[in-house]
Amino acid sequence: MVNFETMSINSGLDKLIIKGIILIISLFFAIFYPDVLTVFFTCKILFFRVYHILWLLTILILIKRLIPQLNSKINLGKIYGRNYLPAGEDNPSKQKKLRDYIKKMNFGAIRSAIYWTMLVLMMGFWHVVGLLNTMWLCIIVVFFIFMDQFCITVWCPFKTIIQHKCCNTCRINNWGYLMAFSPLIYAPSFWTYSILILSIVTIVQWEYLYHRFPERFYALYNANLMCKNCVKKCRKRS
Repeated sequence: MVNFETMSINSGLDKLIIKGIILIISLFFAIFYPDVLTVFFTCKILFFRVYHILWLLTILILIKRLIPQLNSKINLGKIYGRNYLPAGEDNPSKQKKLRDYIKKMNFGAIRSAIYWTMLVLMMGFWHVVGLLNTMWLCIIVVFFIFMDQFCITVWCPFKTIIQHKCCNTCRINNWGYLMAFSPLIYAPSFWTYSILILSIVTIVQWEYLYHRFPERFYALYNANLMCKNCVKKCRKRS
């Protein structure tokens, strides 16, 4: 028998290790051989350069998140009706719990947005005074991508801020790409701003569907979010 729990955990650890290795290598060259990084990212492969390929892959991932048929993972796809499974009968008590849940989630989301905005503004100040150049902004993006996987695999600080039980019920799960690429706002170009704009589009879609169908985010209403029905079979963490 296939152990889906072990496969899921191992897959997360594999991604964490790979992203960690990429981060360490990037830091090494950024500190000791920064010119090598520039040569690598501008290296030409047929008619494209390396950064063109990375840009295209990122854009494709973001587009995939916008299309219900391609967004099958419940943690990101819960905004779509196809991933909503009504749980039990509706009643006034249940509706009150949903209203309380919405208030708590929104409060946590606002706190998270404020904290992250302060962090990005701080990086902007460091960039203006010359402590962070464009290369180091990109290194920070790599670090944020690693930390995103760390939050999924090991421990997520947003659990404390928003008080959700796992990624499947996370109020701000789809904010990840904008949060990760936000430092690039200080490195203006078509390539960086197109990623940021599309990241904003995914959040606009996410927030619109959340405010229209908040029950899709709540395990009390959406049976697909209940641990007993979770197809991911991940290790539960408190």
